[in-house]
Amino acid sequence: MSPNTKTILSTAYAVNPYKGSEDGMGWNFILQIARFNKVIAITRENNQRNIEKFMAENPDPLYNQITFMYYDLPPHLRWWKKGSRGALLYYQLWQRGVVNFVKKQHLTFDIAHNVNFHNDWTPTFLWKLGKPLVWGPVGHHSRIPVQYLRDYAFSYKIKETFTWAIKKYFWNFSPNLKKQFDMLIIFCV
Repeated sequence: MSPNTKTILSTAYAVNPYKGSEDGMGWNFILQIARFNKVIAITRENNQRNIEKFMAENPDPLYNQITFMYYDLPPHLRWWKKGSRGALLYYQLWQRGVVNFVKKQHLTFDIAHNVNFHNDWTPTFLWKLGKPLVWGPVGHHSRIPVQYLRDYAFSYKIKETFTWAIKKYFWNFSPNLKKQFDMLIIFCV
């Protein structure tokens, strides 16, 4: 490590070295950050077993650069989440709670990086930590053109319209989304 090595606080809601997609991306981003920096990686408690198992089965000196910490909402605030049902709401609550978790741990770091499971209309709350913020990669999920929705059920068209109304509301009126941009140093799409 160079003398310019930083400590990066990386929050990654989804991390699983045995999976692809969002979970695999979370794992690989943390590894790539650790190539040149120390990493404090905070993820959900349900990811701990797979992370520790994989690291035991696949030793790598890179793991010495990573400190994994696990955080979830208390059981009385998460009983209703089942699989993907309620995932976006749970993620937003997790994002709010992880800030207090970090503060209680008295962690020392240089940059906060919100790694995954987000999009350009739901804010991260890591800006509240008062450090430079890396947000991304960030999904956008463009609106589906009307001509491609013709063959879908009316209920799907309603869902698409409702989703875009929510996105527009956040883009235009979310004070947390606006505050996050004040602390942002990198926006990755």
